[in-house]
Amino acid sequence: MRLLTCECSVGTAVEYQCSKPSRNSLSDQLYTTPTHFLLELIQNADDNTYPGRVVPRLHLSLYKKARKGLFRSDCNETGFTFGQLDALTRIGKSRKGAADGCKGYIGEKGIGFKSVFKVADVVHVASGYYEFKFNRRDTIGMMLPIPCSFPSDDRVNGHTQFLLELKRNSDYAQIREDLRGIRSEILLFIRKLKQLDVSIHGEQIVYKVRTKHRDFGFGGETVDISETTDRETKKTKYMIERLTVEDLPSDPHREGIATSEVVVAFAVRDQTTPIVKAQPVFAFLPIHDCGFPVRLTP
Repeated sequence: MRLLTCECSVGTAVEYQCSKPSRNSLSDQLYTTPTHFLLELIQNADDNTYPGRVVPRLHLSLYKKARKGLFRSDCNETGFTFGQLDALTRIGKSRKGAADGCKGYIGEKGIGFKSVFKVADVVHVASGYYEFKFNRRDTIGMMLPIPCSFPSDDRVNGHTQFLLELKRNSDYAQIREDLRGIRSEILLFIRKLKQLDVSIHGEQIVYKVRTKHRDFGFGGETVDISETTDRETKKTKYMIERLTVEDLPSDPHREGIATSEVVVAFAVRDQTTPIVKAQPVFAFLPIHDCGFPVRLTP
C-alpha cells in the first residue's frame, strides 16, 4: 500500500488507495525512517488469520530490562504456517495478494518485516510451533533463522510474538515518541483488528473499536472508538459512508485489483451535532496533511 497524505477541514477521515504518492508524502519518509516497522507490524496483524472466538488484538510494548531497550509485539492470531515462515525469511516472497480480486491485503512488498533490522540486530520470533531468532551480525542473518527458545519471561502463549533487542538509545526514544503518537482512528480503516494495546514503561493505552452496521438512530453504519488510559476513557462516535470504485486502471504494485473502497467517517457528538475539526486522511494507515477540504451542508 502506498500512503498519501491529506487532512480534512472538518471531522472527516477518508480511506483510499492510489498508486503514485506525492513527492512529499509521508510514505517517502516512513520507508526511510527506522521506526517505520511499527506500521509494518500493524499491517501484518491486520492481514493475519484469527480464531473464530477471539477479539483480534495487537499489543505493542516498549520497556527496559537489565538496562537494555526492548520492543515487543504480541498478536493473538492463529500462528505461522510454513508458507508464512518461508515468506518471513526471504526477500520478495510475500504470501499476500488479492484475496477476492478487490481489496487483497494491506501489505504488498514482502520485505516489510526486514525493516525491524533498522533498530535491532537481534530479533526473537515465536509463533505456533516455531521459536527462533534472527541475528543481523551473522552471515545472511536477516534471512537465516536460528532455532532457539523465545525468552521465557516475555513469552505469551497462543500469540505470535516479535522481541527486538534495540541497538541505540535514540531508537528507543523515537519508538516511544511514535507509540505515543498513535491515533485511535487507525482502527476505523483497517479491516480485522478490533483492539490495539500500547504499553510504554508500563503506562497502558488501550484502543477499541465497535461497529454497528445498522444504527437506526443515525440512519446507517456507525463506529464507536474508545481510548482508555489509567486516568480516563475517551469515546468518539463516527458516522460511516462507503463508496465502491470499480474499473481501476491496472497497477503492477496491485496486481489483480480493479476495485477499491472509499470510506468517509464523520465524527459526531449526537444525531445532529458534528465534531468540526481537522481530521487525518488514511490509506489504511494514517498519513500527513496536504489539505483536503470538506463542507458539511444541511
